[in-house]
Amino acid sequence: MELQQKDNISNLVDCWNKASRNGLNILDEGRMAEVWNKRSVSYARTMENDRRHKKTDQILSFLDECGFKPEGAKVLDIGCGPGTLSLPLSRMGADVTSLDISSGMLERLKDSVKEEALPIDIIECSWWTADIDELGFRNEFDLVIASMTPGIRDVENFERMMACSKKFCYYSNFLRREEDKAYRDIRSSILGEKSENNMNGMNFPFMYLYLAGYRPSVKINHDEWKEEASWQETADRAIDFIGRGRDFDDETKQMILDYYQNAATDGMYLSESDVYTGMMVWEV
Repeated sequence: MELQQKDNISNLVDCWNKASRNGLNILDEGRMAEVWNKRSVSYARTMENDRRHKKTDQILSFLDECGFKPEGAKVLDIGCGPGTLSLPLSRMGADVTSLDISSGMLERLKDSVKEEALPIDIIECSWWTADIDELGFRNEFDLVIASMTPGIRDVENFERMMACSKKFCYYSNFLRREEDKAYRDIRSSILGEKSENNMNGMNFPFMYLYLAGYRPSVKINHDEWKEEASWQETADRAIDFIGRGRDFDDETKQMILDYYQNAATDGMYLSESDVYTGMMVWEV
C-alpha cells in the first residue's frame, strides 16, 4: 500500500508538472510582473464592488469555520495583489506579510496601508523562485494563503507554500471558467485557437493533498461574473490577457480593438463569464 501511494504521488506530480508547462503561457517572471502591473489599477478598483466584498467575506467565514482566528496570528499572503485578503486580515488583528511579483499591485496595497496605518510587511518577490530560508519564512506562519494566484504553478511552489506554515494553509483556484463570448470569438476567428474554457488549477493540489494523507475542508463556488467597462479598456485588457507570453503584431491588436468597438453599446462593453472555483483549508 505504501509503495502504491508513492507511485500515485510520483505519477500525479509528473502529470502536474507537464500540465503546468503546457498550460501556462507566461514562463518568464519579468513578463508575468508586466502583465499584472498593467492590470493593477483596474484590479484594485474591483476590490470595492459588491462581488469582491462577498467573495472576501466567504473566504474569511470559511477560515473561521476551519478554526483559524486572526487576532495575533502570523499570516503570509502569497500573490496578495492590492490586498484583497491582506487588508481585512490585518484589520482583524493578524500580523500580515504580503508578497507579490507585481510592483503595481503592491503600490495599490501600500496606498491602503498608509491611509489606514496598518502594520503590513510588504515584499516584492516571485514565489516561483523565492528562497523561504533566506526570507526567514520556513515554519513561521499560522496561516499561509495562496488565493487565485499564478504564483502556485507546480508542486514545487505548492510544497514551498506548505513549508512556511506551522498550522493552516488556504488555497483557491479555478475549477472551470467559461470565457466571455468576446474571448471565445477572438481565439477562434482572429487567432485560430481553441477557446480555454476548462481550467484545472484546483484539481492537482487537492489530489496531491489527498494522496499525501491530508483531508482538506473544501468549498466549491459558482459565480456569474459581469463587468461593464469602456470598450477601449476591455480591449486592452483582452490583448494583455490573451496575449500572455507572446507579442501580437499591430494588425492583430487592431482586429481585437475593432471587435470590441463594434460589439460595444454606447462605448461600453459588458463582459460575462460563468465561473466555478474551489477553496480549501488544511492543517500541516
